Amino acid sequence: MPASASIRIRPALASDAPLAAQVFSLSMGGLADHLFGHGEQVFRSVIEGLFKRNAGRFGYKQSVVAELDGQPRGMLFSYSGAQLVRLNIESFRHFFPVMGFKRALNFMLRGIQLPGGIEAARDEYYISNLGILPAAQGQGVGSQLLDYAEKLAKAGSLCQCSLIVGLSNVNALRLYQRTGYEIVETVNDQNKNLGYHRMVKQLS
Repeated sequence: MPASASIRIRPALASDAPLAAQVFSLSMGGLADHLFGHGEQVFRSVIEGLFKRNAGRFGYKQSVVAELDGQPRGMLFSYSGAQLVRLNIESFRHFFPVMGFKRALNFMLRGIQLPGGIEAARDEYYISNLGILPAAQGQGVGSQLLDYAEKLAKAGSLCQCSLIVGLSNVNALRLYQRTGYEIVETVNDQNKNLGYHRMVKQLS
């Protein structure tokens, strides 16, 4: 990270919705196309709508923003694994008003059919989505957000952090491995957009 760069992490606001949509697009990659299936513009509109409504795991209260030299450049969505079921249920009730009946139903059906096992164990702190805008990548923003997640985990008396990264997301995989995350499960699928590594970091 350049010596002149200054990174600040703050709570997200409903007005950060456009950044949230970019972060979900970056972190989900081809999975977003599979789940939403309506193109980038519709996807961003949906994410912004869910974010502003504080819709469970998509809500602004589950996220923080990283500012680089005063400009929002990245975002982290995270929470304990024990909260995951509740947050998913809270998300569902917002799907129909934001997406409409048909799109919401298709989204939920595709979500149920995803390969693999659990997203996160109850005793883990789960990094659900993390994304850095391309112009700010390689400047330490991602590492700072991961460090922030670890502090939240320790504050909640949790001894490990976990995340899921797509098999094709090589740059993110390198970041996670460099910061101490290890692959504990690899899920392959005929649809290359659905394959992923589940990674865990033990905290000291």
